[in-house]
Amino acid sequence: MMTEALLEMWRVHDEINLFLLQKLPEEAFEATTLLRDGQYSKGRNVAQVFAHMHNVRRQNIGREFLAGVPKFEYADQPARGELVEAFTASGRGIAKRLERLMETGEQKKERPGIVLLGYLISHDSHHRGQILLACKQSGARTPEEAKFGIWEHWLRPKLVTPEIVTPE
Repeated sequence: MMTEALLEMWRVHDEINLFLLQKLPEEAFEATTLLRDGQYSKGRNVAQVFAHMHNVRRQNIGREFLAGVPKFEYADQPARGELVEAFTASGRGIAKRLERLMETGEQKKERPGIVLLGYLISHDSHHRGQILLACKQSGARTPEEAKFGIWEHWLRPKLVTPEIVTPE
């Protein structure tokens, strides 16, 4: 029962990333945040932030579940379709890794291995906030459906919009 509940938590979280990827306008992928002086950051744009999120997930999948999970280089500017494919693959891989951690009770640095779930949800959520801020500051209008939809996924179990590719 607990294993299924934790895996469902991951699935909903992963679905939110895919939902946001699908709903952002095309110009949003070039957006960056503003610095204090009002200049645009020279750091990662939205496409690169999504690539970073995926790469962090990829690093935590484990060798046994890594087959077919692409890797992006730091300066890569992946397109929406590439990101959707990557997130779908890394989402599946992480689900398998989490299930294995729960089955084996593996420890990581003296903590239960399942702490990985909290880390990944926190990491992705931080960057989703960064993405929405970059869109707002750059004028890439994020649809209301996307801004509120990331929360509605938690409030309405099994909320899936047909155009979203959901992880298995």
